[in-house]
Amino acid sequence: MASAGKFKAQRFRRKKRSSYQGFSSDDLTEDHSKRKKLHRPADSMSTWTTATLNEYGISYKNNPTSIEEFTSFINSRAHQVCKNKSAEFLSTLKMLCKRGLVFTLDVPERDTLKTPDSPSNTTIQKVCAILTEFDTFVNDVFKNEDEYLGKGWRNKKLFFAWSHNVRSFLSYYRKFLVAMNSSVPESWFAKPIRETSLKELYMEFTKIFFMEPEMGGKEVKRLIIGTDVVSCIPDIRFTCCNPPERSVLLMVTWVKKNEPFHENKASEQRKAGQSSETSLESDQNCGNFIHGILDLNVLGRHGGELLSELRSSTFSPSIILGCICMGTEIIFTCLEMSETHLDRIVHNGKCDNEFSEIGYTKPLNYLLEEDRSKCIDLLCLLGFIQTSGYEELYPNSD
Repeated sequence: MASAGKFKAQRFRRKKRSSYQGFSSDDLTEDHSKRKKLHRPADSMSTWTTATLNEYGISYKNNPTSIEEFTSFINSRAHQVCKNKSAEFLSTLKMLCKRGLVFTLDVPERDTLKTPDSPSNTTIQKVCAILTEFDTFVNDVFKNEDEYLGKGWRNKKLFFAWSHNVRSFLSYYRKFLVAMNSSVPESWFAKPIRETSLKELYMEFTKIFFMEPEMGGKEVKRLIIGTDVVSCIPDIRFTCCNPPERSVLLMVTWVKKNEPFHENKASEQRKAGQSSETSLESDQNCGNFIHGILDLNVLGRHGGELLSELRSSTFSPSIILGCICMGTEIIFTCLEMSETHLDRIVHNGKCDNEFSEIGYTKPLNYLLEEDRSKCIDLLCLLGFIQTSGYEELYPNSD
């Protein structure tokens, strides 16, 4: 996908087999058109698995990287892609998030929402209490704004926007619970609607950190592999407008509820409100860690999407960041690949003994305070990079 914009797929043709030599050019064009329609599903990365990735010399690391190490890795490269070196509000934003986002939420299953005292009604009341506590925190910041925000108007504008984004996230979460707890027929809140709501909830969450999500369907990405063209559509993208070619900062693969997901003891503990870090400590058994959490098709699709976005990555030419979402749990990923490896995949359709790995973090549930606090620094950093040090939002005129 990352190199799709630089290649014109129609110029590439499959090698002509000897059986075609007696055909006219018109016959060849017609036959090629028919074959293209017949094989269109096979040209989609949605059919990729980890075995497909292995064919191209790509694999997931056996063990996850700590979120702290992952953040440090991205931070060490931020200066290369973000021209604005002034990180004054970045440190302020981290402080605000760590002091203001001190709450834990949960998403109850619909079959538990049957009585006036159901978990959802209790949680809705809890959200109202959280909003009240957050308003108290905001008022405290106003009373001591010079201490919290300094004297510049830009920081105050950013604070107003941040507090609005937090309230928008909590308000959307409350509406989501109300919809789940409604008395309408079960078919109304079907799986597709629930998944869409969860996806929008995730997008609202990222806006707290001044990240700007967009639906992946706005653009189909294509990648040339040898004589083939493969395409995919990431579920969500985060793109940078500077430089002008809209480089991809982060691409997201969404794991739908009906897709294979290992509902093991660890995931049950996470649903019960325990942090992902605690619940997964006992699950690092033999073999590849992430293979025990996600289906091989999901991993293959995500790896293919990372590969396709590599050349249009903000961290191009050798790094692309990704995220896998499972409900309200998120796994950050990173593909590192040499230009030589990518060129051999694109031009030769094979890896030629080149190998690259996808690093990843443990799942973190952004509704749980303990998990969310661990990824605040990373999310703030990504928002800082995407908005060019917030210059895209509020140009610094102080």
